[in-house]
Amino acid sequence: MISSADAFDLANKALKGNRLKTTGFTLLSGFFMLVIFFTVNFVSLLFLDSGEESPRNYPISFTFSLIQSILQDLLAIGFYAYFFRIFKNKQSEFRDLFAGFKSFSRNIVVIIIGTLVAGFFSALIENIVDTFPKVKPIEDNILFYVILFLIIAVIFCFAIYKLYPTWIALLMKMSKDDSTPAIDLIKQTYSQVSVYNYNFLCLSFRVMLWCFLGVFTLGIGFLWIVPLISMSYVVFFDAIFNPEDYAAPEFPGDSTLDTPPAEPEEKTLPEE
Repeated sequence: MISSADAFDLANKALKGNRLKTTGFTLLSGFFMLVIFFTVNFVSLLFLDSGEESPRNYPISFTFSLIQSILQDLLAIGFYAYFFRIFKNKQSEFRDLFAGFKSFSRNIVVIIIGTLVAGFFSALIENIVDTFPKVKPIEDNILFYVILFLIIAVIFCFAIYKLYPTWIALLMKMSKDDSTPAIDLIKQTYSQVSVYNYNFLCLSFRVMLWCFLGVFTLGIGFLWIVPLISMSYVVFFDAIFNPEDYAAPEFPGDSTLDTPPAEPEEKTLPEE
């Protein structure tokens, strides 16, 4: 398995000669994401009752939030497909942005499952935050809430550690795999990726450092950083899905470096 440093190095090499294209594509993808966000939320307001606590508002909000997640994740599939083509073929095609719509029904099933899993943890935390203050006042139970916060933080971080790498890998697989059923694709991807969760965590720390750099540049640096991060994810997961392509001496830690080539045996002539 390649290191996070190698993933970024290969990503940087793959982006050479394509910086302008990937920057423009990133801006265009972000624009589409914003259009989806504002359009879905604007339309949802037309169906909501004026009273915020109206029971009718809950299923409407959930439905439109699900639609927003589906559309944005379908574009995310195409986003990774675009970078994957550059990495493998040194070419780019704008139509890759809509690669998520190829296996439309299968991809929607996967996205809905992922959204429901994320929604479960979100709803659980929200209910805990809303319920406990009514039972135990915060002012009189500060230690209790400190411990509760730590427990929630640990559970939340563990869930992200176990599931988020698989989710990113699924977005990439859906851009290339048009035939595997939804449940089989999820199981297959999880079994491949889960053993490398720690490696992904190391990669994520490097990603966060780059994001901090983007913040310091008032967001301008993200035009260069986002394509680099996206390509590093492509490299990282391609190394998981196709390990035989990365078993080369240039990658540190490869087993081929540990065993030196055998020296030819010297032949001795029989004495006369």
